[in-house]
Amino acid sequence: MRILAADIGGSQSRLLLAELEGEAWRTLRRHTFPSPDFASVEALLDGFLAGGETVAAACLAVAGPVASQRVALTNLPWIVDAAALATRFGLRQVRIVNDFAAQAHGLPALDADGICTLQAGAPVADGLRALMGAGTGLGVALLAGPDAHPRALPSEGGHADFAPRNAEEMALVQDLLPRHGRISLETLLCGRGLERLYRRAAGLADDAPASARAIGEAALAGEPAARDAVALFGRLLGAAAGNLALTSLALGGVYLSGGITPKLLPLLRDGGLREAFCDKPPMRALMERIPLHVVTDELLGLKGAAQLAARLARGLD
Repeated sequence: MRILAADIGGSQSRLLLAELEGEAWRTLRRHTFPSPDFASVEALLDGFLAGGETVAAACLAVAGPVASQRVALTNLPWIVDAAALATRFGLRQVRIVNDFAAQAHGLPALDADGICTLQAGAPVADGLRALMGAGTGLGVALLAGPDAHPRALPSEGGHADFAPRNAEEMALVQDLLPRHGRISLETLLCGRGLERLYRRAAGLADDAPASARAIGEAALAGEPAARDAVALFGRLLGAAAGNLALTSLALGGVYLSGGITPKLLPLLRDGGLREAFCDKPPMRALMERIPLHVVTDELLGLKGAAQLAARLARGLD
């Protein structure tokens, strides 16, 4: 049986066609497309699927709120409808899931080369795992249960309130509050958030042009304001991940994904992120037992979608 998986984002879409072999699957074809080059998800799939291919099950991971297997994408002018896709491409079964739910399902498929461990901890077998990813926005999801029967729990935790922990962070909130009205985690822990931190560190005006990618490159090159912004970003991310670990009791580990953290890993391994994660008195001993990893595998969401498509094809979901 063949399965189709897709991880669709605003800038790029990754697609995979695979053959089920026992409990595993073998990649037949994989390709990454620039999403804006296509007028619709149907056009995207036309560009990937060969005519006449029989697909037993498909899973599409998308950035947007899924309701009744239909979604209007957040960063693309596309409507993705499972029933319409099944009819259009002759797919036997189609499932649409939130992109971070798919990433959560991809966690069991990670190997040692796909993660960087910041804290080994003492993971509990089949313990709940938490995922937090900073990129265009801040995504959050949980994965419960054993690998054989996982259950992803979607979340909008990225929009939870930011909690300052010291005078530096209080001053940051006081600076931003008049302009934003409310400071959420995503206000700071995403690409635009890193740009806000950099402008403040560099003494720039709020409307000064800034690029998260350029800031990261400057920080890696040693530019002081960029390094200060990245260091603060890491502490804020560590503290937020620690709060998520406490709220969910993620004894299976916390995983940091997204497009920002892996690229800044050389600067985030110095201990500031980990210290902020653990600095939760009187729960520090507990926090030091919770594993903390950075996901470096860019295919996490695609692998999760493939896992779901395989389960769907085998009648397990």
